[in-house]
Amino acid sequence: MKKILCAFALICALAFTGCNVEEMDSLRDITRPYAGEYKCKKLLLGGEDLLGGFEYMKLNLGYYGDFTLSYAQTDAGEGEYSGEYEIAGDRAIFSAEAGGEKKRYVFLYEAGAVIMELPFGGKLLQAEFRAV
Repeated sequence: MKKILCAFALICALAFTGCNVEEMDSLRDITRPYAGEYKCKKLLLGGEDLLGGFEYMKLNLGYYGDFTLSYAQTDAGEGEYSGEYEIAGDRAIFSAEAGGEKKRYVFLYEAGAVIMELPFGGKLLQAEFRAV
């Protein structure tokens, strides 16, 4: 009898809280273990290491799909970019406004790291951000 009452209580709790179990893809979607701070561990432009020119560069992935990329250069001040992100399997999808238009970038998300590669000024920019 206790098992039946517990099952009934669980069903009622799910039904009356507005929680739609059918929309939950996985435990990962609910807990969002990828949300948090990531520190830049690699920054290359055309094979040249640029990381030494920064006091810090970090990527914060918020729980609700917002991101902030912030940095402090050793000789030129601080800055930040922000927008929205989504983690889908092994892909990290970032959207942000740049130059008055909405830009979308897809990068590799692997083993707690966001691995970025994109052309920049005629060279390949490579960055790796690892969870802290």
